[in-house]
Amino acid sequence: MTDMLGNLSFSAYLHSNPLLLLALIAHFLADFQWQSQKMAEKKASDRPTLLKHLFIVSIPLFICISLVPSAWHFLLAVLVSHCIIDSGKFYLNPKLAGKKWDRQVFIIDQLLHYVFIFAAYLLAEPYINRPSWLFAAADILCLIFLLVLITKPINIVFKLFFSKYQVQDEDDATITGAGALIGLLERLIMALFLISGQYASIGLVFTAKSIARYDKISKNQAFAEYYLIGSLFSIISVLICYELLYYL
Repeated sequence: MTDMLGNLSFSAYLHSNPLLLLALIAHFLADFQWQSQKMAEKKASDRPTLLKHLFIVSIPLFICISLVPSAWHFLLAVLVSHCIIDSGKFYLNPKLAGKKWDRQVFIIDQLLHYVFIFAAYLLAEPYINRPSWLFAAADILCLIFLLVLITKPINIVFKLFFSKYQVQDEDDATITGAGALIGLLERLIMALFLISGQYASIGLVFTAKSIARYDKISKNQAFAEYYLIGSLFSIISVLICYELLYYL
């Protein structure tokens, strides 16, 4: 295993270990895609909500166990670690109440999940009998992981770290959630262009977006700056995820 890690890049390592990709997809589905903002906030102080979230976490992991039965101990360890981390947040929440540590807690929480997933895999990998179809599906799993990464998780990260730059305009008539959906769609289109090698076409996405918002951009400097932050963050996030999964 050590020699393998030394000879392979991170992206090549993921492609050659599709079971790890499965576990990461399961984590992001449960912790981001299938978790509402209300649940994310409430589970830190409400036990039934926490238990509901942990049940949701178990669903993709048990599906993975049914697909790769010999990996049950690895996937069960991932579930147990998720339970321990989220339960720890639940018991620490009263001590953190009233303190603006949302960003720090988010970063530490996610890092702990990733460390446990990778550590559990490294320990369990020699004892797992991985079926041949799993390796054949590695490219598809990598694509799914990329699409899962650049959608809702990026929206949540942007909101958590950049919401302070958002312009509050009472006269701005817009549909609730439209901005997040537009950002999600632009990242999906950008990722598809990158995968198909149509790099020049990526600029068309942001040109179309800028035309739609041109009037407000030209008249509202604060909105223009927030718009630019969001657009650049979308570009950077997709490029980082794409490079991480396909080149680094």
